[in-house]
Amino acid sequence: MNRIFYVAGIALLLSHTACKQTKEPIAKNTDWKKLSLREKIGQTMMVQATYQEHMKIGGDSLEVFFEKYPIGAFFMAQWNFTWPEKPANLNTDFIPNLMKIYDSASPRPLFFSEDFERGAGYGYTSATKLPAEMALGAAQNTDLAYDYSQIMSQEVRAMGFNWLLNPVADLNMNPLHPLVIERAISDNAERTIPILQAQTRAMREHGVIATIKHFPGDGATICDQHEMTSANNLSLNEWKKTFGKVFQTMIDQEIPSIMVGHIQFPAYQNDAINGVLPPATLSKDIMTKLLKQEMGYKGVVISDAMNMGGVSGYYDSYLEAAVQCFVAGADMILWPDLAYMDTVEARINRGEIPMSRLDDAVERIWALREKYDLLEKKTSITTPLPENHAEFVQTTMTQLANEAITLIQDKGNVIPLDTASVKRIMLINISHKNHSGTFQILKNELLERGFDEVRLEHNIHRDEWGWKWDTAVMPYDKFIVCFENKYLDPLGSPLLKDREAYALWTIKDLPKDKVISISFSNPYYNTFYLKTTPLLMNAYSSDEFMQRAAARLLMGEIKATATSPVNLYNPIMR
Repeated sequence: MNRIFYVAGIALLLSHTACKQTKEPIAKNTDWKKLSLREKIGQTMMVQATYQEHMKIGGDSLEVFFEKYPIGAFFMAQWNFTWPEKPANLNTDFIPNLMKIYDSASPRPLFFSEDFERGAGYGYTSATKLPAEMALGAAQNTDLAYDYSQIMSQEVRAMGFNWLLNPVADLNMNPLHPLVIERAISDNAERTIPILQAQTRAMREHGVIATIKHFPGDGATICDQHEMTSANNLSLNEWKKTFGKVFQTMIDQEIPSIMVGHIQFPAYQNDAINGVLPPATLSKDIMTKLLKQEMGYKGVVISDAMNMGGVSGYYDSYLEAAVQCFVAGADMILWPDLAYMDTVEARINRGEIPMSRLDDAVERIWALREKYDLLEKKTSITTPLPENHAEFVQTTMTQLANEAITLIQDKGNVIPLDTASVKRIMLINISHKNHSGTFQILKNELLERGFDEVRLEHNIHRDEWGWKWDTAVMPYDKFIVCFENKYLDPLGSPLLKDREAYALWTIKDLPKDKVISISFSNPYYNTFYLKTTPLLMNAYSSDEFMQRAAARLLMGEIKATATSPVNLYNPIMR
């Protein structure tokens, strides 16, 4: 079909946003106009807080560093922190203290950011490990979705963070996608939108900037943006009913920030680089024409990380890609080198980059500061947790887990397990890395209910048991498979490989009526690999709440009310 027809179609689809196009200023506060050129450029940069590098640049002074490089936002990535005198408990003390040090040295308030898609507990022992986003899609309870992001927001504000790069607004339509999977709420826009609305409302009301990602939408192909350029390969008509509807709805409700991904959109784009369509992060068609102009987005457009494989190869250097990302329409560049500031400054002075592009970005960012009270420095960057926080977390997340645990099938009426007939249980963790220790929670939950023995094994392989198979394995009454391959862990295809695949093969040698399978990650594993197994459950993540809900469901203590948020039996493969 003619590309002109596509472009005309989307213009017609989004024509209702034309009334939003206005020449009125986005930010009421106009102090941004008083910033120097370098200060303006610094507002468009979210860099990693490489403390030692910054101290070296500043001659052992962060104040001097900020004079040279007036950065406005820092991504507090744990993996690049090195400090000779860091406290023993890195996770609970080091990073919050470092944020205070940066804040003290900066002449104006800073944005402090992280992803924290499942809460800050996956890095900070003082915070909560929340269930995966897809658990919210399974439960379909907007009150609990609000509570989920309230807990997240309160915990990160207690540390000093004010901007989170979540929630994920992608739709996991392709079961072979290696990255989105249980990070998505669903594969369905109608199911996704109310959950996103509840989450972002909670974040806004608790002083945290929300970012929906990854425009124009990921989860339709099998490409991982960390490794290669992904694509949203839907037709324009399909896109506007799915991803387009999700993003447009959130734009209409003034979502403060949208992250663009390293994702092509062939049904819309024309702006090829050397004959190849670039990802959204390098596409003026996608960021400026579609997102800002046609869809009427007035918030901050932030790029995905510019060190990822999906944005490489289009320009000769990492630096040039970051500059061109800004030129194409991104207002905030995620993880540029400091040389980005020097380069953009020089090109604006030479007239190669119009000042209007920088002013548009800075005004959007300034409006964000205005909305979240980040124009003037405060005495503290933290907000104390409410007194009843711990109790609230346990109550609400237990309810979420109970409502999210999904019974895919129970063909043999296995539930409830009977301690009189089931004495010995083997939990078999199938995963690329050994996560068997993670399931100590499930083991303890079952032991507390009266089973005589619960044994943990990882990637069991029949050949390794040899002659002991009949005497050491077969006498167990039940074998509970615990799938756990979190996205990016490992990097690459979501399908089982090597030892984990052999473990699955071994499971097929067990009596079918003795096997129970629970996926604590990828929701497709059960119906891909063990669809003939009588009892299949999806828990979406292996946090304490979902493990305990799995035990309660196995024992018949709760009824399964969730329905699968993704199509498990007839998924679309693209």
